[in-house]
Amino acid sequence: MANPWYRVLHRFCNGLYFSRISVLWPERLPRTGPTLYLGLHRNGAVDGFIYHAILPRANFMISTQLRRHLIGRLFFTGIEVVRDKDEGESGTNIEALNHCMKLLRTGGALFVFPEGTSTLGPRHLPFKSGAARILANYLESGSPIQVVPLGITYECPCAFRSRVEVVVGAPVATDFSDRLHPLGRLKELKRSIQSALESAGVNVESEQYQQMIHRLACVATLGTKRSYFKTLKALERSIPEKILLDWRALRPEIEKRKLWHHQGVPLFPLGPTWRYLLALGATGPLVGLGALLNLPPLLGAWWAGKKFPDGPNVISLWRVLVGAPLFLLWVAVMAMVAIVSGRWPWFGLYALATFSGLKLYYRVKKLAVAVHNGLRYPELRPQVLAFRETVLRETLHEPPPHPVPLPQWGRGWPGGRVRGRFMVPMRAQKRMEAAHEPGGARFRRALISLVGDQGSTESRPTVQGPDARLETVRTPHED
Repeated sequence: MANPWYRVLHRFCNGLYFSRISVLWPERLPRTGPTLYLGLHRNGAVDGFIYHAILPRANFMISTQLRRHLIGRLFFTGIEVVRDKDEGESGTNIEALNHCMKLLRTGGALFVFPEGTSTLGPRHLPFKSGAARILANYLESGSPIQVVPLGITYECPCAFRSRVEVVVGAPVATDFSDRLHPLGRLKELKRSIQSALESAGVNVESEQYQQMIHRLACVATLGTKRSYFKTLKALERSIPEKILLDWRALRPEIEKRKLWHHQGVPLFPLGPTWRYLLALGATGPLVGLGALLNLPPLLGAWWAGKKFPDGPNVISLWRVLVGAPLFLLWVAVMAMVAIVSGRWPWFGLYALATFSGLKLYYRVKKLAVAVHNGLRYPELRPQVLAFRETVLRETLHEPPPHPVPLPQWGRGWPGGRVRGRFMVPMRAQKRMEAAHEPGGARFRRALISLVGDQGSTESRPTVQGPDARLETVRTPHED
């Protein structure tokens, strides 16, 4: 994507909608040379915004449907191809494939979504053969190429100001025996691509199990430096027996009460509740004021997320497509009002309230849940604390390099660890406790547990596979 407009726009949308975007193993990203990026597709075209922010060299293969209308041409560019599912479109894609080969042969970088479309389901969709064919055709020239798989994990895909982790997988091997028949080589390439992408994602057999491990990952990562993706990966095949036994004992107590939840998880204050109440009193009004001053774009984005999506995997996309332009228009209106009235200080206060609201929203959201539960059900706190300790201990794994927060709002991509524009800084870790619980930033730590499904309380004491039956509760959708 040579046009800098799209890179700046995508960074702006990322900084506006997400509170933090982190990258695992960024050292695996090539800086030069012909490169084929293969990305898992989870959350509609929003995935492309995030991938583009960390891959400035990449040219994306996109569906021609994305640029059929003005708003699509405003947000998307790339090498257009016609998919089988695209309505009202036809074509052989020969010109697009020739463009891809020319790009790679001149040392460029190409990004392909092998699934062809996105899903938030428990497993990836079947991989098409297009990426393997492009790679096989290029390898016939005998030139080297770097093939990099990428995965993307959302803490809550549809939630405003949620967090995201991008996983850079190990390079795909392309050195196959020359004695292989071309068809055999194509099959080997497709098998290697599938294996690499599955390593960069989390795949389970049921939505029920998927919901359960996401809640456990929320428990294990809130207020810690653990990787959300790495925790999910550790739970991909089984859930420790101790967690299930402790949850079975705690669940009846939770079901008796009308607890508030964050990402399906009830929060409680780790320290004295009055401290959390003071923190909420200090930060809540700023978030409320910021929301009130930006009510039109917020309502527009909310309405778009209800009106247009045909599935949960495009809710965030429609909120961004409608909300981002409305927000820019609203800021321009506020600036014009300040110019006409001659009251620039008022616009400065508006900008400060808006910035503070964006920065603090994710924290205040958790604080409100923790304070409500702590004030209304203080007797449940010790039991939930004990369950949290169990989860932290039983999900202990060898941590990857700490995620690198992605620079926001148009900053360049430096090497190493950088701090995003809206990233909440974390305190230095004073000591590692026996339960391996790193210290978190003030006000962010929360005492947490899971929520299960209503129904039978009978379950096996351990889960031996992703298709095992689990008890979970479907909580109301969290916007």
